[in-house]
Amino acid sequence: MELFIQMGHNTRKLAMEHLEDFGSGTVILSPMNIAPNKIKDCSDEVHRKNGTVLVDPQLYYPRKIQKKLSEYAFWPQDDITALESGHFDKVVQELSYLNRNIEADMFILPSNTTKRIDEVWNKVQRIIIQSAKEFLPDIERIHTIALSSDVVNDEVQMERIISFVEEWDVEGVYIVCEHPQKYYLVDKPLWVSNIMSLTAGIKRQHKKVIVGYANHQLLCMALTKCDAIASGNFLNLRWFKPEHFETIEEKQPSRRAVWYYCPQALSEYKIPFLDIASRMNLLNRMEPPKLMKNLYSDMLFSGSLPTSTGFSEKLACRHYLYCLRKQCQGSVRETYKETKDAYLAMLGTAEQLLSGLGDKGIRGQDRDFSEICDVNRAAISAFDMAYQFPLSKEWENI
Repeated sequence: MELFIQMGHNTRKLAMEHLEDFGSGTVILSPMNIAPNKIKDCSDEVHRKNGTVLVDPQLYYPRKIQKKLSEYAFWPQDDITALESGHFDKVVQELSYLNRNIEADMFILPSNTTKRIDEVWNKVQRIIIQSAKEFLPDIERIHTIALSSDVVNDEVQMERIISFVEEWDVEGVYIVCEHPQKYYLVDKPLWVSNIMSLTAGIKRQHKKVIVGYANHQLLCMALTKCDAIASGNFLNLRWFKPEHFETIEEKQPSRRAVWYYCPQALSEYKIPFLDIASRMNLLNRMEPPKLMKNLYSDMLFSGSLPTSTGFSEKLACRHYLYCLRKQCQGSVRETYKETKDAYLAMLGTAEQLLSGLGDKGIRGQDRDFSEICDVNRAAISAFDMAYQFPLSKEWENI
């Protein structure tokens, strides 16, 4: 499983440095954060770094006002009702021009976020796909499936999507899912299990699956043979939020804390908690494993008090994506059983470390994975009951 970079506000330099770190990679461009006259320059820079480019149409909420998106020729200027009925030709045509111009690796097709999966929804998706075949027939088509949290929690509707996708003439899908109750880390096992089932069901059709706006909680997608998850620097790129796709006129000054991602604990910590760990001689337990050590976070473990090192939000984001990509790359094993065992072992390691740190008062607060370990373990148990047998037999071929 790979990690794609989900671009957003001020992520261009980060993305280029990430490509340099790994020698390659895939970047999903965000029209909302790049002016139309700059997007070609950005894609050219990615290509110079040996990277590939995709573009997210971000047509998730066409009725919301997003003034930067509306600068693009593909964005519908009026008659949203007609768009919702399937009149996508103009949108898809302009997107085809954009994808050809930036030399996109695959064509991500647009789709609105849905609260109901039915024949009407499926009809609109098929219209979009047919339109893409006409306007840009010589590139792989990846269709967007954008789901409200209510749909993700409904197992029947998720099964319906799998049956619909089987008939779609596409090479893959790009899945984005709203989080329930606006939590960064989701404490609903069914939500996690249903996304896994959706992905596995589509992978068994020999189609590619990319899960966008994701974070480390979805490393469990390795059990589905998911091709890639996409993540970014700030939370609005690691978590699909409706309000991210509308214009907010009154911007408040940023007061974000700096968080350090401890990959073996699957948790993030504010830097003052690392000071406490240092005082208690526990900081070495939070240092990244050798495979994930990187220049962005080395300063935290140099012997100085972590808060005095100058570890910044910029470095924290680069460290997070570096570690997450390493975790993604090592997540899929030779067999389904080995992949599951490796993930459950990772949860066990995280749980043990979190317990020891937590006993000393070193906690990740709302980014602590302690309770999420049980959530993901339960999700995997439910998923395993349904998919263990077919995936074990088909693992090498999907």
